This record gives sequence, C-alpha cells and structure tokens, in this order.
Amino acid sequence: MEELFEACAAMRQGHLSDGAIKRMTSSLQKRVGAHPAFSDAEKAFLREQVQQVPRAEGAAHYAIRDLAIRLSADYLTRWARCVDAGRFTVEHFARSVAAHMLDAGFSGAYLHGFIKSWLKVPEPVTLAQLCEALQSQMIANPRREFDVLLAFVTIPKFPNGMPDAWLQGPDITAWLRANGFATAGVRAQAAMVLRMEARDTIGAAQAARSESDRYSARALLATGEALNRVPWLWVKGDNAPAPLKEDARGVGVKELFREDRVFSPDANQSVDAALELLAHLEGSSPPAAIAGGWGAIEGLLADPSDRASAADNLATLVTCSFPRAELTTLSYSAQASHPDVNSHLAGAQTNRDRCRILAQMIVDGRLPRMRSLADQAAVERMSKLLANPGPELRTIREAIGDSFHRLYRQRNLVLHGGRLDSVALAASLRTVAKLAGAGMDRITHGHYVQNLKPMELVAKANLGIALASRDNPLSCVDLLETS
Repeated sequence: MEELFEACAAMRQGHLSDGAIKRMTSSLQKRVGAHPAFSDAEKAFLREQVQQVPRAEGAAHYAIRDLAIRLSADYLTRWARCVDAGRFTVEHFARSVAAHMLDAGFSGAYLHGFIKSWLKVPEPVTLAQLCEALQSQMIANPRREFDVLLAFVTIPKFPNGMPDAWLQGPDITAWLRANGFATAGVRAQAAMVLRMEARDTIGAAQAARSESDRYSARALLATGEALNRVPWLWVKGDNAPAPLKEDARGVGVKELFREDRVFSPDANQSVDAALELLAHLEGSSPPAAIAGGWGAIEGLLADPSDRASAADNLATLVTCSFPRAELTTLSYSAQASHPDVNSHLAGAQTNRDRCRILAQMIVDGRLPRMRSLADQAAVERMSKLLANPGPELRTIREAIGDSFHRLYRQRNLVLHGGRLDSVALAASLRTVAKLAGAGMDRITHGHYVQNLKPMELVAKANLGIALASRDNPLSCVDLLETS
C-alpha cells in the first residue's frame, strides 16, 4: 500500500504508466484478500478505493496511505491474534512478519540473532509470543541516529582544505579507543564521522556503506581518482568493526563455472553483455543494482513493443527452475539423514535422476520425515506442487512475476524520476537478486549447453508449464527439457 501511494504520484509525473498501476492494484487486492491480518471491513474498503486507478492527491490516494498507517501500527499484534486463532500458514506468517520487520528498518542479521536467541530459552515459545516480542522490539528500537566512523588510508583531495569536523592521525585513534574499539592494525590518515539513521548498529553500518559509495562515486567523477578507504566501518555502540564491503546479495550464475566459461574467448555478445550488467545487481549501490539488473533482464527477454514483458518471461524461467533446484537440495539432505533414502539415490548418475527418484518417493509417501524444519517445509512445498503441478506452477510464476514487475517499476523511478529513496527499493533488491541470478543461470545453460536463444528457452518453459498435470507429476523435473 505504501508503494502504491508512492507510485500514484510517480504516475502523475509521467514516470510510471497507468498499466503499471493497474497491475499493482490487482496484485495488492489478491494479497490482501488472502491475508488474515486484514478485517473484512478493511478488505472491502481497499477494494472500493482501487476500483479505479487512484489519482495523486485524490481521496482514494490518501485513503490508501491512511489504511497502510493503520495496519502497520499493530501489524504484529494482528498476526499474533491470527496465530492464536489458527488462521494462518507457516510460510505466509514467516514471509509477512520477516518482510514487515526488514521494511521497518531492522537489519537481517540483527533479526536473525534476536529470533535465534528466543529458540534457546528454557520454555518453548509460541509464534504469538514471538510476535509480541518483535512488536516490543519495534517500540524499544525506534529509528535513531548512530555515529559511524569512515576512515581513509590517504587524505582525499579538497579544493579548500580538509573540513574542520574531520579527524586526523591521533584523533582517529582517540575516537576508536573512546568508543571501545581496538586500534591495532588501523592505518588511517583521515576520517569523518557519519550520522546515520537506523534501528540497530548493523543497519547503521549498511546505511553508512551506501553513503560511502556515494562519496566514492562523486570523488571519481570529480577528481578521476577513487577514494582510498579503510576496509572497515566503526559504529558507535557496537563491539566490533563492520566490513566496508557489504555482504553479497546472492546473485549466482554457477553455469559459467560448471561449463568452464569464465575465461572463454567465444562468449556470446548479448549474453555476455547481460552478465556484465547483472553483476551490478550483486555488488553495486542500490540504484546502480536496480538499473543494471533490469538492463540485463530487458536486453535478453523483452518484447520490443513491451519492455515489461521481460518480467513475465524471466518469471517463467525461474518457475521452471524451481522444482529441480528444490528437489536437488532436498535429495542431498535426505541422503545424509536416512540410510534407506541413500540406497535409493546411490545409483543416480545425474541431479535429474536424483530429483526424479526423490519426487517419486514424495508422491508415493515413502520419504521418511526429515529432521530439519526447513527440510520439512521443503517437503510440504514439493508435495503440494507434485499433487497438482499446473495450478501450483502458475501461482509460483505469478508471485515471481510480481517481484520482477516491481523491479521494473523501481528502475523507472530511478532512471526517469531520479528517485533514490523509494519505499520499495531495498525490498525489491532483497526479493529479486537471487531469483534474477537463477533465471540468468538457466539462460546461460540454455545458450552454452542446449544451443537455445533466450526466447526459445522461454517458449520451452511456457510449454512445460502449460502441459504440467497431476497425471505426470515427474514432468516438473524436466520443465525446460520439454520437446
């Protein structure tokens, strides 16, 4: 709802189309309709506001914003009531609650540590109690300012001398010691103290990384020289420095390594160009990652008359990759946990064979109960998919497609609207990075192994989904090999 409120204003400025907003409202209504935390009255009210495309600064536009504010105020408490009443599914709960906390500004590492600490308490904790604990964290940790030290190995160039607020030499060491940090091995000639807004120290470090990257980009353009930064950040209140380089977003195209194509001289021009653009999605600043990531997708998969079609085409490829990827990982977990499963899989020559064997065991109900809760959830997902492949695959494709369409909207806001602070910028990267890598991995495999153009692979994927049925559930393993 917050994203829709923002998008309506962008549409009036010409940065988003009427069709993009209609797609958003349709997706929003489907999600809200299946969401147990909304009351029936709230669902009806939202439907009324989006019967027509909301116009910026109109009553419906502001009503959407007000409903979003109302819901976010007690979202976790609402989920606690849903859990107590048994009106929820575990994965919907997990996705919704985690996304809410991340969008509220908490870092993933902080949340992981907090939730893990609750698993170690003597008495079992219910999901409702966890919701209440997370709600308390929201109240106890509002967005606040953190001081973050950004240091430089060499002094950057200044036309009018170093600013008075900067630290040099002994002052840097004194700041670190005063805030409880070790100084051994720190070699810095200059430093600045950034004041970043966040909910936790890890989030403050993430914000400081983005700020540091902006400074680096400006310096390169202004002087032709990159900033020589110390590879650490120090957040006041934390007990250890944070790496300047942010953790990777998980974009992986492993096919390049498997087929020994990293240093191949005969790379395909269009695929290779797309991979170069996709690399920005892995390690660049959020705006550059959005622009580069979508550029890679559009360059290979867009219809010339409809750029947004690339989102649906990539979603189709990722959907067809999902069953085998899930079954492959699950097969190795099952093999390690259960000797009888190991005996069935021992003769499998390929991952495809492993997946077919495991899928048949799931269909027949012969797979022993997995020890890991994550593996149990995976078995439930695959059981549901194999029981009715066609509708389930289309549901998965629609959900993934929504994520890629959001990426396209964010790209338009960045490139056409100059918006670097969209409410959905971080969420979009969090959602699509690994998915885009999975889709590009299939395109790379299709090109180098199957000798297929990207759109030929999309056609094969569309056919595979269209023909998937409960009469032949094992076809889910071969969705991109349909002839």
